[in-house]
Amino acid sequence: MLPLPLTPLFDARHIAVVGASQRMETLGGRVFAALLHRPFDGRLTPVNLRRKTVAGLAAYAAVAQIGETPDAAVVAVNAQGRAGAVAACAAACVPCVLVLTVDGEDGGADEYAKLLKAAGGEDAPTQLLLCGEDGFNLPQNGLYADGGGSFPTAGRVALIGRQNGFCRDVFHWLGGLNVGFSFTVGLTPAAPPDPWLNRFREDAGSHVLVVQYLPGQSAAFYSTLRLAAQDKQVILHAAQSLSEQETALLHALCGRCGALPTRTPDELRAAVRAACLPRLRHAAIVHILGGGETGWLADMARAAGVQTHVLPAYGRHANPLEIRDLAAAALGGQDCRALLVSAAERPDAVPQLAQLQKQSETPLYLAAGSAAAGLSDSLLIFDTPEQAVRTLAAQSAWQRIRKERQTAAKPPQQTPSPPDLRQAALLLAQPDELAAALHLPPARQEGFSDGLLSYSVLPHTGAVLSAACRSGNMLLLPPFDTRHARRLSRFFANAKLRPALEQLLFSLNAAAYGFPQLQSLHIYADSAAAVLHTASLSVTANDDGGQTAQPVPLFAAAPFSDGHFFTAADGGILHIRPIQPEDAEALQHFVRNMDEADRQTRFMSPIKELSPAQLAQYSRPDYAREAALGAWRGNGEMAGWAQYACLRHPEACEFGIAVAADMKGQGLAAHLLRLLVRQAGQQGYRAICAEILADNAAMIRLAEKLGFKTAPHPEDARLITAKLPLQKDKRPKKRLLRQ
Repeated sequence: MLPLPLTPLFDARHIAVVGASQRMETLGGRVFAALLHRPFDGRLTPVNLRRKTVAGLAAYAAVAQIGETPDAAVVAVNAQGRAGAVAACAAACVPCVLVLTVDGEDGGADEYAKLLKAAGGEDAPTQLLLCGEDGFNLPQNGLYADGGGSFPTAGRVALIGRQNGFCRDVFHWLGGLNVGFSFTVGLTPAAPPDPWLNRFREDAGSHVLVVQYLPGQSAAFYSTLRLAAQDKQVILHAAQSLSEQETALLHALCGRCGALPTRTPDELRAAVRAACLPRLRHAAIVHILGGGETGWLADMARAAGVQTHVLPAYGRHANPLEIRDLAAAALGGQDCRALLVSAAERPDAVPQLAQLQKQSETPLYLAAGSAAAGLSDSLLIFDTPEQAVRTLAAQSAWQRIRKERQTAAKPPQQTPSPPDLRQAALLLAQPDELAAALHLPPARQEGFSDGLLSYSVLPHTGAVLSAACRSGNMLLLPPFDTRHARRLSRFFANAKLRPALEQLLFSLNAAAYGFPQLQSLHIYADSAAAVLHTASLSVTANDDGGQTAQPVPLFAAAPFSDGHFFTAADGGILHIRPIQPEDAEALQHFVRNMDEADRQTRFMSPIKELSPAQLAQYSRPDYAREAALGAWRGNGEMAGWAQYACLRHPEACEFGIAVAADMKGQGLAAHLLRLLVRQAGQQGYRAICAEILADNAAMIRLAEKLGFKTAPHPEDARLITAKLPLQKDKRPKKRLLRQ
C-alpha cells in the first residue's frame, strides 16, 4: 500500500517558516501571522536572517541551524531569494518545501523549473510545491499557511485553485453553507496539480473536490482528474469568460472525466450543496407546494432537467398545522421523491415545516427566506425557491454523472469497416477517393439535411466532433464508441442513423489517433432519410517531414492494432488484443462463465457478475494510465482477461488476471502478464504489483517466476503482496517480454 501523497506536509509536526517576519506588509509576515492565528498543534520555527526572535519565537538564520530537521518548510521570500531558500531546505533534507508567491511574481513555467532544479529535480527527496498567496490550509490540523488571511472551517470539501485569489472567492461564494474544507491550496498556473488531485483521491476525509478550470491543460491533468472522479464528486469551475465553443468543450471534458462543470457562483454553491446532500432516488419526481401560483417554479425546474408535480396551493388562510399536514401527506406519497415547499410568505408555518423536515426520510426542501434563521443549519433550507431549484438541478446532474459512469457500450449494430490509412495517405489530393479509403459517408451535391457534424483539430485539444441541429449543439471528444453513436442518434431524433454513425465514429477514431493529415470534415445528416453524406473535407500534406508536432487527443484510446496470435500449450490459437468499450457484453459473459472459486479468487468477493459500474470501468480503461487485454477464441468468446489499474502514477499500478478453466496451465496467464509488464513500463510506471489471496498458489508461483517479489500483506493475513520494480526510461528485462 502506497503512503498518502504529500504526507510530510499533511502530517507535519514541525514547520520551518523561511522569511517569517513581524512586518505585516510582507508576505512572510502575513503567512506567519496566519500560522500563529489558529492553534496549530505543532512546532513553528521562524527563519530570518536579521532577527533573533519573531513574534516571541526563537528564530534562526538558516534552516541548517535548526536543531532538528523540520517535516516541512514554508518559503515566503522575494523572487530573488526563492531558489536559494529552496536549495537550503533541500540541503537540510527537508522532505517538503511549500513556496508561496505574491500575485504577479510567480514567474511562470521558467520560475517553476528553476525552483525544481534547486530542490534537486522531480525525483529528489525534497518535494517542491509552488503556491500563490492563497497558500495552503489544513483546517482539521489548525494549519493555515495563507497570505490572504482566510481561515476556512474543517469539513469534507477539498479546494484546488490554479490562480491567485480563486480560493478566497470560493470561500466567499460558499459562505453561509454548512460545509467545511478538508484542505485548500491555491497553486500558481505553472505548478502541477497532480499531487493534490492524488491526495484528494486517496484521502478518506475528502469527499467533494472543487478545482479551478484553466484552458489548455495537459492530458495528464485530465487522466488524474478522471481517476479522482471515479469514486468521489468533482466540480470543475470556470469563472473566466468562455466562447460558445469553449463552453461546449468544458462540458465535453467534464463528461469524459465524470466531473460537474459550473460557471457562476450560484451554480457552484448549488453543486457543492447538492454533493453534500443525500442522493435522490432513481427517477426522482419533485413535488412543489406553495401558498400561491407555483407554475413558474415548476417551469424553471423542468428547464433545469428536474421532473416536477405541482400540488394544490394551501392558500393564505391555512394555519401552520394545516400546512404541515399537507406537506406530510405529500411526503408520504408513493411517487414523491422530494418535496419543495415555498413558505417565505408564511413565516408562522416555517418552524412546523422545519421540524417535519428533520423527521422525514424523504427530503423536504424548504424555501423560507429569513424566517428560518436560527431554526436549523440544514443544507435543505434555502433563502429563495430559485436556490432550491438550482440545488435540485445539481442533484439531477450528479445523478446523470453516476448513471453515465455505470453505462457500458453495446456492440455495434453492424461490424464497421476499418479505414485503410496507408492508402488514404496516398490520396490526399483526391477527396472522393480519400473519403472512400477512410470509409466516410459518400459525397452528395444536393439533397435535404437537417443536421451537421463537424470534425476539426484544435491546438491544445486535438480532434473534436461537434454536432448541430434545430434542437441545439453538442461536442464530443475521442475516443468514440457506440454510446456516442446512440447519443447522436437521439440528438438527431432518428435511431435508424445509428449504423451510419457507428461507422463514421469508427473511422474518425482512426483519423484522430492515426491520420493527422485530416484536419477538418463536414458531414450533413438527413434525419428523415436516415443517411449521412460528406459535404467537405480538408487535409494537410505534412510537407515538413513530420517536424511540426500535430495535436493529439487529450484522452488516450486503445492501441490501434490488430493484435497478435498466441499458441497455447495444447496447440489452441487465441487472438490477443486490447479491450474496447464494445467488448463489455463479452467481458460480462466471460465473468459469468468463470468458476465460482475463480471469481472469488479474482475479485476477492462472491460475485456472480460485474456490477454496471465495474463493467463500464473495466471495458473503458484510460489507456494513458491503464491497460486491458482480452484473449479471444475463434468463435468470438473470451478465454482470458488481464488488466491493470492506476494506484498512483508514476509510482505503481495493480494488475489482475483471469483465464477460462480450460486455459489453465496453457501459458496464457504468463503471456498476458508479460504484456501487462511491458505496457506498464511504457506508460512510465515504476512498479507493477498485486494483492493475491494466500491460497492462490498458482498465481503466486506465476508472479515469482516472472520476477515479482512476494511477501505477506502487512495488514491482512489472508493476502500476499507481489511487486515488480520497473526501470524508469528503460525496457523491462528481455525474459519478461518473451512472446
